[in-house]
Formats: sequence, C-alpha cells, structure tokens
Amino acid sequence: MSRKKTWLVILLSFELAVLIPLSLAFLPITPRTHTILLEARKFGYSPARIVVNKGDTIALSMASADVPHGFFLDGYPLELINKQGVTFRKYTWQDHEGKPITDWDRVSSTKFVASRPGKFTFRCIQTCGNLHPFMTGELIVRPNTSYHLMASLSIWTVFCVLFLIRFDSPTRFSGFKRINILDRLPGLKRLVKHRSFQFLIILPNVVVFYLFILSSLWGSPVGNRNVAIIFVWILWWFVLKAIIVPLGGRIWCMVCPLPAPAEWLSRKRLTTVKYFQKPFKRLHHRFTGLQKDWPKKMDNIWLQNILFLVLISFGMILITRPIATAIIFLIILGLTLVLALIFRQRVFCLYLCPVGGFLGTYSMASMTAVRVIDPDICKKHREKSCLAGGPGGWACPWNQYIGKMSRNNYCGLCTECIKSCPKDNVGVFFRPFGSDRMLRGYDEMFNVMIMLVVAIAFSITMLGPWGFIKDAANVTESGQIIPFLIYLASIWTLALLIFPGLFALTAKGANRLAGRPADDRTVTLKLAYTLIPVGIFAWIAFSLPAVMINYNYILSVISDPLGLGWNLFGTADYPFNPLYPQWIPLIQGGILLAGLYFGLTRGYLGLKNLVQEPSRRIRIMILPSLFALLVVNLLLKLYMG
Repeated sequence: MSRKKTWLVILLSFELAVLIPLSLAFLPITPRTHTILLEARKFGYSPARIVVNKGDTIALSMASADVPHGFFLDGYPLELINKQGVTFRKYTWQDHEGKPITDWDRVSSTKFVASRPGKFTFRCIQTCGNLHPFMTGELIVRPNTSYHLMASLSIWTVFCVLFLIRFDSPTRFSGFKRINILDRLPGLKRLVKHRSFQFLIILPNVVVFYLFILSSLWGSPVGNRNVAIIFVWILWWFVLKAIIVPLGGRIWCMVCPLPAPAEWLSRKRLTTVKYFQKPFKRLHHRFTGLQKDWPKKMDNIWLQNILFLVLISFGMILITRPIATAIIFLIILGLTLVLALIFRQRVFCLYLCPVGGFLGTYSMASMTAVRVIDPDICKKHREKSCLAGGPGGWACPWNQYIGKMSRNNYCGLCTECIKSCPKDNVGVFFRPFGSDRMLRGYDEMFNVMIMLVVAIAFSITMLGPWGFIKDAANVTESGQIIPFLIYLASIWTLALLIFPGLFALTAKGANRLAGRPADDRTVTLKLAYTLIPVGIFAWIAFSLPAVMINYNYILSVISDPLGLGWNLFGTADYPFNPLYPQWIPLIQGGILLAGLYFGLTRGYLGLKNLVQEPSRRIRIMILPSLFALLVVNLLLKLYMG
C-alpha cells in the first residue's frame, strides 16, 4: 500500500473515531428533576455516584452523619457546608467598589441544572479527618461524550499503530539521534566534573529532609496542614512521576538525601577522593566497615518489589499521617547507615530502596542517559577507572561498568564515572523517549506489573468515590481489620499473580501467533516493555489531580510549615480553589492515550531485531496491544466514565 493510501486510511479512521462518540450528544433527551439527599460521613458520600442527563434539574439537600462536611462540585459554581445538621451555601457579590465579597447563606436545599455533560467530582471542603483530601463523589452527566471520545480514540490508536507496523517502515517510531549534552554545554561539563558538584546539590536536600522529619514529628498532625506530607506526597511525587522520571530517569538518585550521610560515613570524605594505587577487592579505595560485597544470588530487584508492596500496603496511612512519614524516613536513614558499615557501595539503593525499583525500571524509558562516547576506547583501557576508581573519582557507587552499559536501570547518575574517566569518554545524552527496550529478568517484569496494579489500586482508593474502600485502607482510624486484609490480599494477588499471569499468557499467545520467533521467556520480557510507558503515563494521570486540586495546601504550608499558626508569606489561609478541575478528566484521558501510543510503538521497536517479517510483526503485537488497550480503558473508566 502506498504512503498516500496509508495516511488516507488513518485519516478516515480518525474521523470515524471522533464522529461516532460525538454523534451521541445529539440523541434526544427529556429533561427530568432529581431530588437527592446527599449524606456525608467520613470519608465518603451516599449516594457516591449521581447519574443524570444533560438538562436535568438536581434538587440537592445535604446531611452529615458525623462531623461537619463540605461539598464542592467541579465545573459548577456550587459550594455547601453542613454543620450540626444545617446546610450553608456559598455565594459571592460585589460591593460598591467592585470588590468580590463572599458569604454563606443558610439553605434547606439547592437546585441547579446539569448543563455540562461529562464526569464531575464533588469533594469535601471542610477538613474532616486524615482522609479529607480523598473524600469525593461523582456526578455523571450523560451523554458522557468526552469519555466515549477517549475510549474511541484509544481503539483508533491501537489500530493506527498496528496498521503502520504492517505497511510502514519501522524507523518511523525511532525518533531523533541522541545528543551529548556535555558537548553542547561546556560550562555544565566543567561543573559536573568538579569534585564538589554532587555534594553541593545534595546538601540543600539533606537540610530540607531533616526539616521534614522535624515537621512530621512536631508539626501539625493533620496531613493537609503538614509541610512534609504536602511537599513529599503531593508536590515531590508529582514532579518525580511527571517530570523527573520521563526526562531524567534516575536523576533523583543523584540528589536523594537518604543515602548521603551513609555514603559520606563510608568514604570518610564529603567531596575529595581517597585513592590507593594498590586495589583492595578490585577497588582503589578503602571504606569504613566490613567492606563486604552484596551476595550475587540477590543481585536482582525482588526485595525492592516486595518492600514496595509492603510500603504501599499502608500507603493511605503513610501519605496522611506525618508521624508515619517520619518513621519511614528514620527507618530508611538508619538502614542505610547500617548497610554502609557492612557492604561497599550503595547496596540499599540498588537492592532495597522501595522507590529505587520502579525508578530503575521506568528510567529505561527516560530521555537522559549516561553512556560512553566511544566503546572502543573503553575496550582498550585496562584500568577501568570508572568501575575500580581513579584519582579523579570514586569507583562507581552502583557497581556498574559504563563501558558495557546499555540500560539505565542501575545507573544512579552520580557522575563519578565522568570524573574518574581519564579518557574523557563519558557523556550525558539526551535521547528519544523509550530507548532502552529489554527487560533483564522476571524480577523487572514483575516490577512493571506491580507498578501498574498499584496505579490502578490507588486510583480506585484515593480518587474513586467508594468510601468503604477508603475505610478498608485507613485501618488505623477505621479499625476494620478484616476489610483491610481483604484490601491487601486483593492488591498483592493482582500484582503478583493475576496481572503477571494474564500477561504471561498474552505473551505466550503472541509468540504462537508469530510462529515462535523465540522462546516464551524472551518474548514475554520483550513484550512487557510495552507496559512501561503505559505505566509511566498512568502514574502521571493519577498524580495530576493531587496538584491541580490541592495546590492551595502547598501555598498554605509554605507560610506555616510546622502548623504553629505562622503566616510567613501571607498565604497560610489561602482559600481552596482548584485549578480548572472540570478539565482534569480530559487531561488525564489525553495522558493515557499518549502512554498507550508510546507503549505500543516502543514495544514494537524492541521487537524489530527479533521479528523481521512485517506480517509476523503485526501478529506478535496484536495480543499485547489489546492487553495495553484494556488497561488504558480501565483507567479511562475510573477517571472519566
């Protein structure tokens, strides 16, 4: 098929994908009136979902079953507060000088017309407990055109990618040629090669880290009023997922304050290098402690997978209780110090850090990579200063030989290899998204599945309207032990059994459809890469509402970081005013479609050396494409449906 006909098919299919869902908006609907009593209790509403048609009138009255609660409806000018059985509605007018004045009027019920189709979240605006930021419900105004449109476009995305695989060149998805940033920016290169570089960028983080611990221990016990909770679990988490990982990979490991004190203790240096001409256990350095090597049998990320699941099992508690955050930080800090006295190099970061596991896996797709410039120079250089250490830099703290490095997984971007290389043969490259496309083993594949399951589970628990699920996850406050155990069992079973099992069957079927170009293990690991971009963008979509809805808390805690009634910058009482909340579902849908596209195209590129024939390429991609499509549509349903 010619290029012109190929793009004609894509254009026509796009028109169908858009016109079919849009046509639903023109179906005739008879307006009705709905009388709804909305009962609020920690931490949910009843009914949790309200479904109406466009043009319907909603007569809403509100009651509270325990403490005062609020009601804020995204996309509609409606705010209510119920205190001691009395409901107040917010209204605004302008005084004689044109300044807006806000007040509350007592009402028994309020009416409004559902004039905008789509999904709109209503949320509590009266601090009512630890899970207050997650107390939500949903108003669905049919026809939900935006959801139908995104679902239709997801199918179109899969069709187009498979169509291009069959009829077009595989180089179409490859992207641009990598660029050595250090060559383009000589000033940055001089800075990176300076011995004090890493220390100077870690030090501010260490100071802030200890301030967060102090705030968690002695600041406000209310999560949305504590600077540690707001900055770590709202701001940092979003920046990590949406910016740092896709663009910089493991660059957070370069500045992470948690292992820094242990590393300084182990080296007995802050910036300088202690170099010994005669190596000890292959390294030209001496470290504090026993200087043991990590067991080779445990050279994988299984422990990180399990520890991450343990951590997220108490995720709802961790991100809402400052004391829990402080305890986790102190445990990690103590563990890094103990391990530094037993083992050489960053064994905690490599094998135990719960965050490090997914940072390594997701960094395979990142657009930044440290690599050698000319591999032949490394082959001829016998000393291997990057691995064993040299006068200019420490041996790689991550125990990686950059001369043969082809993936980002275990490179912490510490820049020691740039300093230690006497041949100036190491660069920092900017490259296309999704360039490392081969998982090493099942430990990494399970990490991909775990991250995807947790993204879905957190979307249900934290963003969904189901109060009973929040109660189950919030066991320390609800006291519901059995529901909590069911909640944990569901996540662990999905993450360790159901999702990996279903994908293994999918990959096995894909291998059969393609005529078995390789063994099932190789094909499974190759195809699992498809879900890395899907997972990255799923986490971005999940994290987005936390910032757009709760940014006012960031401004508040800046002025009152310890919850002591300060107002340092005049923003301590910044009002709750979400940032374009009505657009959040549509933005989330677009993010998920981007993840689907990158997942399919990058997964396909990872197969091009394995499967040469176009017909076999499309056959091997059909089933994993459908798997990714189902995952994306599940998330679309949660966010938009």
